[in-house]
Amino acid sequence: MSQPPSLQVPNRPLALAAIVACAALAIALDHGIQVGRENHAGLIPVVRRLLDPGYLPGDFGIQLRAHHHRIFALLVAALALPLGERAAFAVLTWSGYLLVFAALWQLGAALALARGRRMLLAVALASGFAFLDHGVEANRFLGNGPIMPPTFAHAGIVFALAALVRGRWNLALALSGAVALVHLQIGGIWMLVMALEATRQRIWRRPARWLPGLAAALLIAAPALYDLVALAQQGLTRQMGALQDVAFRMPQHFTFHGNRMAVVLLYLGLFAWTWRRWRSRGDARATRFAPLLSVALILMAFTVLHYLDYYLLRSGWIARAQLLRLSMFVPVLAACALLAQGPWPAPRAERWPWLAAALFALGALGVAFAKGEPPSLRVVDAARMRGDWTELCDWVRARGPQVLYATPPGHVGFTACSDRSTLVEFKINPDGGAGREQWLERLHAITGGTLPTGAGRIEVAQALDAAYARLPASGLAALARDYGVRAAVVPAASPLRGPELYRNAGYRVVALDATLAAEPSR
Repeated sequence: MSQPPSLQVPNRPLALAAIVACAALAIALDHGIQVGRENHAGLIPVVRRLLDPGYLPGDFGIQLRAHHHRIFALLVAALALPLGERAAFAVLTWSGYLLVFAALWQLGAALALARGRRMLLAVALASGFAFLDHGVEANRFLGNGPIMPPTFAHAGIVFALAALVRGRWNLALALSGAVALVHLQIGGIWMLVMALEATRQRIWRRPARWLPGLAAALLIAAPALYDLVALAQQGLTRQMGALQDVAFRMPQHFTFHGNRMAVVLLYLGLFAWTWRRWRSRGDARATRFAPLLSVALILMAFTVLHYLDYYLLRSGWIARAQLLRLSMFVPVLAACALLAQGPWPAPRAERWPWLAAALFALGALGVAFAKGEPPSLRVVDAARMRGDWTELCDWVRARGPQVLYATPPGHVGFTACSDRSTLVEFKINPDGGAGREQWLERLHAITGGTLPTGAGRIEVAQALDAAYARLPASGLAALARDYGVRAAVVPAASPLRGPELYRNAGYRVVALDATLAAEPSR
């Protein structure tokens, strides 16, 4: 029976260089540090309100997102105060990626993976090799472009896994509290995984091994739990089980991608086969990797539960918890086991993992150049990108009247780019039932009463914009009467008549209040 190897003597300069290199590769392949796109559209106005309580008073989007990832918004605001918005997001982007790769390095050390194999795992993740960073739905292991809490939450889970491998339950639980602090939903799912794994290992019989850690977890997560209470008071749980609501708002987070499901199952099968082979041989790796396999099986069981509820039972109550959200960990954990093949411990002088990592990195960079998407480490600010939409927002921010606007609801980031309130935006949607009725009411009003459904968020957003473009003058007049809308952003080809405040190749700004036309645009 082979014995577990002793851990290698730490080489901190090498580890630091590897972590920084992998973070830089991941950011570069994501085409730079993304600011203002996607989820930032709802986050940035909230941050500005935190820094200036008088920013856009009464803004509906800010009210909807005021408690959405509140801790992260406070962190952005704290950094933006001395550094500015763009620099704050740059710091957080680098911090998030550095933490993820530091956690992977730590997990590799706990599993006694040779340094070259840890590097290969990190580079494979950064380059998206073999769908290693994907689960069964839209979220990726490293995050989806603009930095948001999931990247930090995933890093915390990997650190907790490293503690689990070493049998340090109190530390693992405390780290789980940090996961919940930055992302309450992910933290809740992960704490459930921890509870099931603790039951499997019969940890509950010895309170000294888990009670201090649980107390620390609750203390660390307390600010996020406070925000959960605030959301519950606003009606968070109303309509939580409505699948038609899910199909409209966020189908990409609930529907399965068939090819990804096959990949995740393949990784899990390889992991289980590898572990059984170790166990049959009495190999100590079976003991060391058992917690990882158990976690992977729990996560896949959660995924199956989600599938049964979403596609067969159709109740929505299990599905709305998004138990499939951590399915992207299954390929990562399986890759750790696959990289542990061969002699154990691996020779410290082995070169093939370093060469393979270099080839993966160069290959990913080459593919990006070949696609005409050159890698970059620069900050890409949506408010400074060229295009008709950005030019429109620039004009509104500089010269547009400070009134409530009607804008194409499927477009992202009008308020973040223009510093003006819009009636409603599809991407800035409510948490559960909090504000849901008002949000749907506004969408009905701005689209003429019909809300589309589609295979994904992009298709729904496009259908919403098309419906808005068809809204007759009487519909826009109703928006002015019922909501106080004073200006409308419409496609340049729109037949809407009225005082035109601005025009470019793609859009026009039309005043719904004649007094706004007193000062003509230039």
